[in-house]
Amino acid sequence: MRVLYISPSPPPKVQGTDGLFTEIGNLRKFFGGDMISLSPARSLPTLIPVILYGMHQIPALKRHNKNVDIFHLFFPYIANFRVLRYLSKPIIYTIISGIDEKYQPRSMPPCTLVVSSLHEAEILRSRGCLHVHVVRPGIDLSQIHVKPPQEPDPEFVLLAGSAPWTRRQFDTKGFNLLLKVLTRLPQIRLICLWRGTLYQEWSDRIQSLGLADRVEIIQEKADISAIFSRCHAAVVLSATSDLVKSYPNSLMEALAAGRPVLVSRSIPMSRYVEDKGCGKVIEDLCLEELINAIGEIMDEYSTFARAASLAGRDLSVTQMIDDYRHLYQNLME
Repeated sequence: MRVLYISPSPPPKVQGTDGLFTEIGNLRKFFGGDMISLSPARSLPTLIPVILYGMHQIPALKRHNKNVDIFHLFFPYIANFRVLRYLSKPIIYTIISGIDEKYQPRSMPPCTLVVSSLHEAEILRSRGCLHVHVVRPGIDLSQIHVKPPQEPDPEFVLLAGSAPWTRRQFDTKGFNLLLKVLTRLPQIRLICLWRGTLYQEWSDRIQSLGLADRVEIIQEKADISAIFSRCHAAVVLSATSDLVKSYPNSLMEALAAGRPVLVSRSIPMSRYVEDKGCGKVIEDLCLEELINAIGEIMDEYSTFARAASLAGRDLSVTQMIDDYRHLYQNLME
């Protein structure tokens, strides 16, 4: 089968630091296929209506339409892109972030929709979307080789992924909140996985609070096993469902490494974490709630770590590829 992958934007400045492109890369390794992007810039344009994204790719898409069997589009939320009208082959539309229960698109794209959880699928089906499939994201578990974590004594090291793309996201992704946690809890250290954007501004914020000796910024592709060998837990926060991947790679990698996670309720993976007991779900971006959640993990660390190790085994990229293979084959029949 011949697949063309369509990403929201071009790859990041620092290759290997964006979970979505890691996911697409894993699919391309198995199925082959090229990739193009809807937006010519890394930041999605705000002055152009979303439904007009990808219009500059019409000539390329027309060429691909003659040769491919399936188009596989990835985007944070549902949008009925006009460029899809030029495609005659089946289209799979993977919604890479969570489904906002209050958001109702004006029209649905002519695609087979893919979400990461049954809960999201039920929301869409309740709105009349019949062609919805569930494919849980996965990672290459063979790349993670980490010893069981040490008890958090005297310090507790948190890994923060899903770095901001915009200045506003320092608040909406909870990064400023994490710095407030550090000012309240002197035993906490933070390792931030960065992506080459807003690095200097984040560094300046850390310096201004006198936290330079407790916050480490990694902004190159690094050995994730080596990083997790120094961490006790991982955290991804989000004020809304559309800011991060539904299953952030850093949290999946943390569980595979036997490290508990802290995750916002708005992120679909929170239901998985809650069900497996492998971390704490943060209802709101509230300082006291986050501090209490960190304290619970520290106090019952061995219990959370065992649950994390078990939960991580179910997040294999092999299952994700197999689910997509079945979906591709069904659409081609």
